[in-house]
Amino acid sequence: MQLGHCRFDIGKGDLINQDTGAVWHLPRAELHVLSLLVEYQGKVVAKSLLESGHEDNSHLSSASVARAIFTLRSFLGPQYESLIETVKGQGYMLRPHRARKETANNWLRQWIRPQQAILIIVLVSVLLAGLWWFNQQRNEATPVLPLSVETVTLKSEQQVDVILYSLSNTNNELLTEQAQQLVKSLQQCPVTIWSRVFVSLSHDKQVLNITLRGDHYGQSLIRNLKISDLRQPKQFVTPQWLAQLNICSTSNGRAAPSNQLQGG
Repeated sequence: MQLGHCRFDIGKGDLINQDTGAVWHLPRAELHVLSLLVEYQGKVVAKSLLESGHEDNSHLSSASVARAIFTLRSFLGPQYESLIETVKGQGYMLRPHRARKETANNWLRQWIRPQQAILIIVLVSVLLAGLWWFNQQRNEATPVLPLSVETVTLKSEQQVDVILYSLSNTNNELLTEQAQQLVKSLQQCPVTIWSRVFVSLSHDKQVLNITLRGDHYGQSLIRNLKISDLRQPKQFVTPQWLAQLNICSTSNGRAAPSNQLQGG
């Protein structure tokens, strides 16, 4: 007789767990109770019948029957203990066909679980890929905002915008400090061809990038400068370098589009 994952050998009085191989030779009370439940499977077995005992007219107490039911359920385990159902006020019943149904459900769950795991992995992968694509699109569509914009007014009332860009918060202090040297130099100019100055610092703080944009007799001009300084403390923009750059001159605008200078 199959009871969940256990087999009941009525002839030997053994209850065998087929998952673990454990064999339980049933004591007198448990054997009597289980035999009656199997005999009347699907029907309620009255407590009085369960207490009637064996053919030797030995009777079981109500506590012995309750204890036998408890130990039988324990051996069947949490998954199948509900096979033995308590019918309040009447007795107990061994539910029919429950074991076969549970076995079929277990097989179905074992088959579905790997499929579900694969499906979950695929869905999570698609979701992560979608989030990555969305972030890429958002980053490409979102312009990089400047760290600061300072308008410098020259002696001639001409205005020049000094715009700082920073990709790292760790560079802001050094970047701002060096940009102020440019601002001071511009403030001494009576006039200049440059209308905007863009300043940024490399992530490793080794190179200062300066781009000057302006207009000279209706011609748009651009000048790119890269200043490297490996010393500590760093002084990219120095009075000597500014003198060499001659930021106030109206002729430097015709310099080559790119220029690399080593900071002194």
